[in-house]
Amino acid sequence: MKRLHFITIGFILICLASQGQEINSVEIFNGRGELNYSQIILDLSYQNLEEIPIRALNPEIEILILDNNNLSSLPSWIGQLENLKVLSLRNNKFNVLDFGINNCENLEQLYLSGNKELSDISAISTTSKLKIIDVIDTKINKLPDWVRMMDNLFYFKYTKRE
Repeated sequence: MKRLHFITIGFILICLASQGQEINSVEIFNGRGELNYSQIILDLSYQNLEEIPIRALNPEIEILILDNNNLSSLPSWIGQLENLKVLSLRNNKFNVLDFGINNCENLEQLYLSGNKELSDISAISTTSKLKIIDVIDTKINKLPDWVRMMDNLFYFKYTKRE
């Protein structure tokens, strides 16, 4: 039951994030992984943040939502969030995803949609527990080769442009 609840929450978040976005052709890659449930949340959306505040450095946080800010990089301490399972960075100013995210060993869901200049997410290519990756409305318009090799990946959503 927890798995179904978690899947439902994930899809609701994806649907909400894509509302109001111009979508050419949405492509979804359904992988082989399964989902779990988590509950400790810090939501710092709509704060006009240019950097993630140090108060977010709490190892108990499982869900960190930083949507609709002015972030362009992750802090060096992001990997210290030992329990982080869901990271939402929608509608910020990322060009490239920082390699520090690779140290988030328990990260299962990553939402990057709306980062219009984002073109490189190879930093997560060895993040072994990722189950959901959403890069709608970014410069990522094809399935990266390494995504097919991620054993736990359940869902990869991107905008395909012709």
